[in-house]
Order: sequence, then structure tokens, then C-alpha cells
Amino acid sequence: MGKPMETDLDVLVVGAGIAGINAAYHLSTSMPSKRFAVLEAHESFGGTWLIHTYPGVRSDTELYTLGFSFKPWTGAPYAGGAEIQAYLGETIDEFGLGPHFRYNHSITQASWSTDDQCWTVRGTDTATGDPFRITTRFLWMCHGYYGHDKGHTPTWPGMEDFGGRWIHPQHWPQDADLAGRDVVVVGSGATMATLVPEIADECRHVTVVQRSPTYFFQSPNAEPLADQLRGLATPEEWIHQIIRTKAVGEMQAMTELQMSHPEMSRAGLIQMVAQQLPEGYDVETHFTPRHLPHEQRVCRILDGNLFTKIREGKVTMVTDEIATFTSDGLTTEGGTSVTADVVITATGFDLVALGGIAFDVDGAPIDFADTITYRGALFTGLPNLAWTFGSLRLSWTMRADLVNRFIIRLLEHLDELDATSVVPRLRPEDEGMELSPYIDPASFNPGYAHRSRAIMAKGGSTPEWRLDLDYWNEAGVLPEVDLDDGCLVYERTAAPTP
Repeated sequence: MGKPMETDLDVLVVGAGIAGINAAYHLSTSMPSKRFAVLEAHESFGGTWLIHTYPGVRSDTELYTLGFSFKPWTGAPYAGGAEIQAYLGETIDEFGLGPHFRYNHSITQASWSTDDQCWTVRGTDTATGDPFRITTRFLWMCHGYYGHDKGHTPTWPGMEDFGGRWIHPQHWPQDADLAGRDVVVVGSGATMATLVPEIADECRHVTVVQRSPTYFFQSPNAEPLADQLRGLATPEEWIHQIIRTKAVGEMQAMTELQMSHPEMSRAGLIQMVAQQLPEGYDVETHFTPRHLPHEQRVCRILDGNLFTKIREGKVTMVTDEIATFTSDGLTTEGGTSVTADVVITATGFDLVALGGIAFDVDGAPIDFADTITYRGALFTGLPNLAWTFGSLRLSWTMRADLVNRFIIRLLEHLDELDATSVVPRLRPEDEGMELSPYIDPASFNPGYAHRSRAIMAKGGSTPEWRLDLDYWNEAGVLPEVDLDDGCLVYERTAAPTP
């Protein structure tokens, strides 16, 4: 990877997934004089697309939006994990970002010194076992939002009695052998929906056990407009931007429809599923969610593959709570017994705040849950620190890019002011405002958001002090935010240049 990593930096980016690669691009193109590095705990780049290798893993949003604005996507709109990983690698190579990346660097502690106006970051090089220490003026967290060490697995009675194999899709074992086996997949979301059709043909039978259903939207893995434009020899950069804009507009229209006409949206999505299942199938039980469509992500089924496997009799849906596991399977609270050789817990992940790193400011430990977010990116009490938290309804990349451009503008403003640090601070009119969870449950309430409330920052009651879940709204606001609105306090080393 070239020369040894500098240990005294202007900017340290944490995480080499989509957000971190995006941040490195913007730093290298907008602020080329900055000394920066990207630290990654894993052995390579990719984040989600590096660690998830389960059968059928793919994007649940189109690559025209999951991909970068500056790197056109030229394949099918929905891509597998290996294709996405290859695209990310091409991006790093094409824009010469590789020398800034350092892998196998796991951070354990970050300490801010007011006297020195910098962060000291400590951790371990997991390839050598050696400790490392880096100082940086600005700490840019691009690590994603869930723990990579293990996926979320609930605790059920009798788990220790089960004689078969347990697998969580987040860490798919290379020696997994499902051929001719009875497999139970626990879960109802995008992982279940992409995994099950991929393994159904090799298993003896697959039973999906879900506590409650998810909404599904079915479509082909094709983008006719992109194909038409390619037929007209349109430059790929133009195609990418056109389809990207179209996809955002369609998601905005769908979300607004879901929020203004929730029952109509609910009925339409359920009917779309019902049309692909055998006559008389119990759609009410197995494909009618308890929540409204806008409250959680709607998962995408490509070419109806999950429903095809159900029609073929290879997949059975069981909707009920698990009462207990047994030596050869499980029993639900409703009394259904399911035999299993393998149980795959497609039960999601646990959200991790700021990478699970121990933070302190001038020696005082920071409890992230005691902070309040400034526009979902900065946090009270944490100087010179930003967290790129992407979109939840739309592709993660869309908000990640929006936030990263904002952080670049903030770094440029620090230079303009000849300031050494910036930290959000409540204004007098903000004191005593009503606080809410970082992810507002009234707008979006998946399980991982509910489970993480105790460790996450708080949001306030005004736009400055909360995470905006609507990209199309924030896209018109964040680029124009006044960086001298009184919410951000700067430490200056000298008077600003006239």
C-alpha cells in the first residue's frame, strides 16, 4: 500500500465501506492538501459487502442510488454482493484512493484534548498484534451503524437442546452444507427474502418462521429506461444521473403516498403478493404486516423468486412466536412443530453507536446517549467529530454523500475561520426542548432502532437538532445550512482573515 501511514493527521476516517470510500473521494478531490487516512478493522474494504457472503446476498435498492454519484453503475439495477464489492474496488483504484487506506486497524479508544485541540486514537493492528496511536484534528466516523462482530440473535427457550447447526447469515460458514436438509430460516426481512429462494432448490425443505410479516414489492431486475438510453449511445455518466434522479423521485412519491394514504398503500402491496401465490393461500396470516408501509423498509423481491418457491412447495411459511427449540427443531406458541437439521437466524443486527469505541473528552468518559445530535451528523459535547449516517428508506449512499459534502463544507469553514475545532451547543432558545430518540419511532420503527434507543444520541424538536429521515427534504436543506447559525461553536486560534 505504499509509504507508512502518517500518525499525525488532519482528518481520520473510520470505516472503509461505502461511506468511508465516499469520504476519501471528497477529501482527495475537494481538500487535496489535507493529510488523511481511512482506517478499517477488517482485512479489506467494502463493509457490508465484504462481511456478508450468504447465498443470494444482493442489494435491496438499485445500484444507481447505492452506487456513487461520481462512478456510474453499468450493470443490472440490483446486484449481488461480489459485484458490489468489485465496483467499490474499481472506485478506489480509479480515483487513486488506495494509499490512504489502512486495513486490520481496530480502534478501541478515542480521546479529545482541549489543550492540544486534537483526538488521540488508539487501537491494535490485528494482522501483527501491535498497538497503534494516531493523532488527528478531525475524526470522521464512517463505520456504518451495526456491529460486525456478530448479528442479532434473540434468545429462545431450549436453544441449548437443539442438536442441529446454527447459522447467522452475517457470518456465513464456508463449510455450510444444506443439501438434502430440512432448514428453518427465522426472520421476515430482506435477508430472509434473498436467502430463501437461493437455497430452496438444494434443501429438502425450507420453513420460514416469522413473528410478523414484512411488506414486499416485486419487480424485474431490469431498468428499461437505462437500456433504452444505452441503445441511443447515451454516455454512461448521463444514464447514471438520469436513473439516479428518477429512482429518488419514485421513492419520494412512494413514501409520500404511503404516508398520506397508508391503508391504500397497504392494500396495494398485499394484493401484489397475493396475485403471485396459489389460490386460497393464507395471505392474511403470512403476508399481512402489523405495521404500516412507511414505518419500516419495504423489501424487494426480484422476478417473484420467493413466491415461485412457495408455489413449487419448496418453502413453507409459519407465522407465530417460537415457544421452544427441541432436539430436532422447534415448536411455536400456536402448537406447530417444525423439524430442522439447520436453523438460520435471519433476525437482523444490533445497531452500534460510533463503532463501539470508548470516547472521552479531557479524560471524562462520554456516554453517547447523553448527547444531542446536530442534523444527525454532529453531537453535543464531541468536538471535531462527525458520524456519516446514511439513508434508511432510500439507498444508504444517498444521505451518506449528502452528509459527506456537508462535512467537507464544515472543514472548509474551519479553515476559513482559522479555527481549530467545532462543537454543537444548544442555544438559549433550545434549552429545555422536548427530546426524542435519534431515529424517530413515529416515522420509522424497525426492531434495531427500538433495541438501540438506550445507546443512541437524542434528537430535538427543531430541524437543527434531529436526524431528518426524508432525503428529498434534507437534500434541499443541508447544502444551504448556515454554519454560523449559533448552534456550532468554534475555537479560533486567530482572528479570521478579512
